[in-house]
Amino acid sequence: MLKKERQDQILQIFQERKYCTVSYLAERLFVSNITVRRDLEEMETTGLLQRCHGGAALPDYENREVPFAVRDKENSAAKDRIARKAAKLIRDGDTVFLDASSTASHVLDHIGELRDLTIVTNSVYNLEKLNGRGIRCYLTGGALLKNSHALVGKIAEETVCGLYADICFFSSQGITEDGVITDFSEEETRLRKCMIQNAGKSIFLFDQSKVGKRFLFKVCDADTLHMIITDQ
Repeated sequence: MLKKERQDQILQIFQERKYCTVSYLAERLFVSNITVRRDLEEMETTGLLQRCHGGAALPDYENREVPFAVRDKENSAAKDRIARKAAKLIRDGDTVFLDASSTASHVLDHIGELRDLTIVTNSVYNLEKLNGRGIRCYLTGGALLKNSHALVGKIAEETVCGLYADICFFSSQGITEDGVITDFSEEETRLRKCMIQNAGKSIFLFDQSKVGKRFLFKVCDADTLHMIITDQ
């Protein structure tokens, strides 16, 4: 088993149990305790896990950046349903802004055989996902947020502000009951505002785990957008 595949499986196990011992993980994955310890050490350095006596646990991500690998595994079935609905709104010849959220990245799995499509994104992950698919893609450039695979900052913002898209898909960490969309990342919030401003239609994608959460930086109010898509 490749290391990346094994570490992905470790993350899936932690989504089920929150805390696991080294011996439990070794037994589940059919590898040695030493291999598991090495994986846990590496995953802790990237913020995916927090090691503790005898094993590891998922960190408390409240009010801080959540690594993309963790976000991508959470509520993945709901995100896929949301993305499938979103992809149906894209037409041949469209230019699409996609932010670096894990939900928006799922849209790329459902764009099918659309012709003359252009994707503008600040996500390195999205760029890799599009490689070899014959779809025109522009990466914003900018400073890399390592755990998020997101490019942000002045260069990214200037790039987006100099472009126009037919449609923008984005997500964030929270939406309050009265429709205020917020996020913990100041840099990603600024870039999302640029995307929203320069898109013909702006659509917020979120699953029910985001509802009722408020973070430091306001992205926008839901009632200023053209549409929201959720799993309920």
